[in-house]
Amino acid sequence: MNHLRATLAAIGAGLVASPACVMADEPLDQIIVTGARAPLSINALGSSVTVITRDDIERRQVRYVADLLRQVPGFAVSRSGVAGSQTQVRVRGAEANHVLVLVDGARANDPATGDEFRWEFLTTASIERIEIVRGPQSAIWGSDALAGVVNIITRSAGTQSSLDGYLETGAESTLNTALNGNLRLGEWNLGASVERVSTDGGNIARSGSEDDPSDATTAALHAAWDARPGLSVRLNARAVDAYSQYDTIDYANTGLPADSDVALDTLQRAAQMTVVAGADEARVRHRITARYFATENRNLTSGIEDVTSLSERHTVGYQADLRLGRDRLAVAVEHEATDFRQRGPVGFGDPNQDQDMQVTSTVLDYHGHLGSDVSWLASARFDDNSVFDDALTGRVSVAWSVTDQTRLRAGAGTGRKNPTFIELYGYYPGQFVNNPDLRPEESTGFEIGLERRFGTHFGFQLTLFRQDLENEINGFVFDPVTFLATADNMDGRSRRSGAEFALRWDLADELALNASYTYVDAAAGDAREVRRPRHSGSIDVDYQLLGGRARLALAATYGGTRSDTFFPPWPNPPQTVTLRHHWLVDLTARYRLAPGLDAFARVSNLLAADYEQVYGYRTPGRAGYVGLTLAFGR
Repeated sequence: MNHLRATLAAIGAGLVASPACVMADEPLDQIIVTGARAPLSINALGSSVTVITRDDIERRQVRYVADLLRQVPGFAVSRSGVAGSQTQVRVRGAEANHVLVLVDGARANDPATGDEFRWEFLTTASIERIEIVRGPQSAIWGSDALAGVVNIITRSAGTQSSLDGYLETGAESTLNTALNGNLRLGEWNLGASVERVSTDGGNIARSGSEDDPSDATTAALHAAWDARPGLSVRLNARAVDAYSQYDTIDYANTGLPADSDVALDTLQRAAQMTVVAGADEARVRHRITARYFATENRNLTSGIEDVTSLSERHTVGYQADLRLGRDRLAVAVEHEATDFRQRGPVGFGDPNQDQDMQVTSTVLDYHGHLGSDVSWLASARFDDNSVFDDALTGRVSVAWSVTDQTRLRAGAGTGRKNPTFIELYGYYPGQFVNNPDLRPEESTGFEIGLERRFGTHFGFQLTLFRQDLENEINGFVFDPVTFLATADNMDGRSRRSGAEFALRWDLADELALNASYTYVDAAAGDAREVRRPRHSGSIDVDYQLLGGRARLALAATYGGTRSDTFFPPWPNPPQTVTLRHHWLVDLTARYRLAPGLDAFARVSNLLAADYEQVYGYRTPGRAGYVGLTLAFGR
């Protein structure tokens, strides 16, 4: 208890000393594309928003997006070991598959892995901007968006020819490289990028000495054709090829991870085409999209392929944006078809199965005004699903600019998360009893917030939120008589409530401080939800010196005490265990050697914290890296 009090006192002191806004600390009139069906000013949103810019990525030289998200209010990141290990992100105490991830506006959650996004393979080199909108967003984006949306916007919108990249090496034989290029040819804009991160890793298990290496290669192509004013075509393609070794649980002896010769080989492919007809200020603007997303997850044991899960998703959509004076109405129709396949040898059970689902959605999204100071949004979505009952979700929000320096906002919405293919059919259908009465998870969420600025150098944001979840799914209900499992909806409601606080303080032109603190109370009935710390926070310092030629970035994140579940060897019952709180401190220094050429050094886990984010899985200690970056024409 004394340690907890001391930690909270340290966070409080940091907040007072370093007001920061990891909120909307961009220009007041910046436009975002994630909070509604059409781009709008950040000041028009009643939801909590965080924007991570390219400058944030470059000053910290972070390789994985998940490490950036640790500083976002309301976010809890859990990684099962070293780089490349399974990584889960929970928002405001919700489940890991209750946050929708978009890549350039296209759904990227993996149906073959429980509808979770594969954060362990998302690297930063090709990313221009990350927009995060918290709170229920199903009325805009559909299933998976119960707790929020993360939109990864790639570097595809350059207006001039450019070339940039980096080379990095360091601890555990790490070798990371990337190259991005953009070519402007008249009406055409062409871009390509490739990034590879690789490491020999470390030992994930508490015992043993086997290192678990990983690597991931990401390649992307972009093409944009501005045929004439008011008519444009955008083409994007992206692929990720990743490999990671991991340790399985020794269920017979310890119930803990043990050195294992197992690995995961993953291939992701995505492509989309967008045609836009109508200028930005036209009374009617049309948008037609076609998207493709596919994953292949191969599990390997001793180098031999075991069970492989595959998914494919095809999406077509049409949207019309209608301007009604100052107001705007977006009308969208979308059809999504998803296929899930599983292949593997027949042993304990037969994993081979083919499943599919289709949903046709209609969305109405209205952005209106009351006078010059109040902006409001009202959204509704109707889903016609081939497996579940039809569903209607909604969202309303309001933002009131009381003065130029003060803004009040509030929002309420409903969310829906359809059961995953595994919850419906199991990994081994022969050992799983399909529950025909399994219902989608449904939620109702509310939030109210205050943003206050003092001049141009200091500001804070405070948000209070609550979300009640009904029909929470228990994906493993075991029958000790038949030794079969099923999935079922839990009785009662699961509740998530709390507060987010963020500050920003520009002490000088060369020095800026950011800080955040989040309190989350997440429980299912009388039991606290696992891997959701009650207290978390961050402090970030950005310091430029030598006339801007050098730059230091210090990022400290606090992960509070959290619970987890330990499954000891049978017949012992599951146990609730406690994971200790910890500070993670990273330090990055950059120095400009010549125009377009920088050298950098970074140290992760500077204080050598000994911690676990998932029970039994060791995490990396202190590690150092050095490298070079180049940038021309940007």
